[in-house]
Amino acid sequence: MREHLGIGRLLPLGEAADGSWITERAATGVLRTAADAMVGVRLGALCIGRAGGRSPDAGADIAARPSALPPGPLRIEADF
Repeated sequence: MREHLGIGRLLPLGEAADGSWITERAATGVLRTAADAMVGVRLGALCIGRAGGRSPDAGADIAARPSALPPGPLRIEADF
């Protein structure tokens, strides 16, 4: 369903106990709007994923959504 709607994956906001997520489409929209506001900057390809090195909280009280990345740091890669 999320692919049909074009919202992408769910990305964690904060830690596992926060239980908050944002859609990939909303996150990329905000990042593109911020880049568009800068003179002389053009944002190309954008990729958001899990940052390595830290495992998600396995004992969290709030379970991640089925289509969500696990809580923890994210890595944003972009072409400018």
